Amino acid sequence: MSDFRDPDDKQDLPSEQVSGTSPSELPTYRQSEASANKPSPKLPLWVFPVLVAVLVMGVLIGKYWGGNDEVGIDALAVSNTAQSEGDSDASSTQTVLSVETILPSQDSIGNTLSADGTISAKDTANVSAKVNGVAIERILVEEGDRVEVGQVLAVFDTDAMEQQVLQAEADVAEAEATLANASADAARVLPLIEIDAISQQEADRYRTSEVRARASLQASKARLSNQRLGLENSKVVAPVSGVISEKMAEVGMVSGGGALFTIIKGGLLEWRADVDPKLVGDVGVGTPVRVSLPDGDTVMGEVSRIAPTADDNRQITIYASLAENAKARAGMYQTGEFLLGSISTQTIPNSAVVSNDGYDYVMLVTQIRDNREDQKVGRVRQQRVTLGERYGANISVPEPLPNDSQLVKQGGSFLNDGDLVRIVNDATQKSQPEQAQP
Repeated sequence: MSDFRDPDDKQDLPSEQVSGTSPSELPTYRQSEASANKPSPKLPLWVFPVLVAVLVMGVLIGKYWGGNDEVGIDALAVSNTAQSEGDSDASSTQTVLSVETILPSQDSIGNTLSADGTISAKDTANVSAKVNGVAIERILVEEGDRVEVGQVLAVFDTDAMEQQVLQAEADVAEAEATLANASADAARVLPLIEIDAISQQEADRYRTSEVRARASLQASKARLSNQRLGLENSKVVAPVSGVISEKMAEVGMVSGGGALFTIIKGGLLEWRADVDPKLVGDVGVGTPVRVSLPDGDTVMGEVSRIAPTADDNRQITIYASLAENAKARAGMYQTGEFLLGSISTQTIPNSAVVSNDGYDYVMLVTQIRDNREDQKVGRVRQQRVTLGERYGANISVPEPLPNDSQLVKQGGSFLNDGDLVRIVNDATQKSQPEQAQP
């Protein structure tokens, strides 16, 4: 059975639906009109005083909390300001490094003039052979030997020379016999001229024979003396005392008049140095010198003479006699110093010098004051310096710093200009240089 109903058929609908008298089933716009026609409910009168009281309390509470917020903001601002000031103060007193300071020292330093020179023999003697054409048989000395005057240095082969001496002796004997015979003849014949037993011419002949015999004897004796002298000269002897510095003689070498030995007279050496003429004025005869030797040794001496003219290099040669030393040898090229006395100069420790970009600096500590921990702090200021000679652990400063300058003793390379440092000492002790050798 179909559920479809004719809309015009109203017989089955309730009477309320047909008449439309039910308010709940009214259309929406009809319900609104119906609701608007209803009277509004009224609030009790006591609600209004309660609302006023709540409003007043809200205003008061708002003012209270608003005031606290302003106070909090002000307090926070003050706190931030104080913290900023504290941080600024802390940063202004924060030190970079703890350092030890030291004052420059005024010290007496030996004044020296350095130069390079050659050690050579002061005086030498060349020893040559006194015989020619004779071979050397023995050599009795070597280089470096000390010899005395008259000491035999070498010996020549004397066999031939001894034979020559014997021949010369025989010639002398023959000349003596000839002279004796001529003298006897003259003595026997010459008286006969008085009785005219002989002629004058014959008498002159006897006299001449005697004179010739006597002259021949003298010549023979001279040759004998010469041969004996040659035999004596077969021994080469030292003409002076000293040290053999050079030996040219060799066994078997035939003498030809050249030098066989060179002797340093007395073994005395001297140091010859070339010095700039501008500096010679500080050096005089008698000025002490100190010359370096191998293995760190030195030998002392003094200036003996100064060349009156400059050499080809426009330098003045100064000669200084040296004391005897086994390590000193002629021909050595050594550095030496002329000791010119002592001078007063300012020195600082080598550790206080900071080198940067080819220049030398020291770190001065300035603006020294006490901080809140009762510690001394100061501000670093970089100071450029010119350095001079080194003396052990110290170095001289030709352009002196103020005597009260407090220098960072070491560690200056870790600091920059303007850094704040803590001072761990009072810099009452000055730097002490090692004593320079006189």
